[in-house]
Amino acid sequence: ALAKGSDLEKAFATVALVYNNSADPEGKLSRADTKRLLQTQFGGFIQGQENKPKYQEIISSLDEESENKLDFEDFMIVLISLTLMSDLLQEIKKVKTTK
Repeated sequence: ALAKGSDLEKAFATVALVYNNSADPEGKLSRADTKRLLQTQFGGFIQGQENKPKYQEIISSLDEESENKLDFEDFMIVLISLTLMSDLLQEIKKVKTTK
């Protein structure tokens, strides 16, 4: 459906697809699964962030309250938070084109 979509539409469709493929039948991710998903699918953005207090806060929140699961909205908030603090984001900002 998004074959002719914009780069941004395709990017968000990919995020939704990755989330849905990992989510349980209720459409949610356990905190442990979220942490694993971030480590396997988002490593470029979180690499080198381990010593930053905000990163530690986000990751420890995934270690706590293990019975609480994340819905897609919560997952996106975690993803955006990690992206905003990422060193990789600073490198990406230097690139002027997606082609």
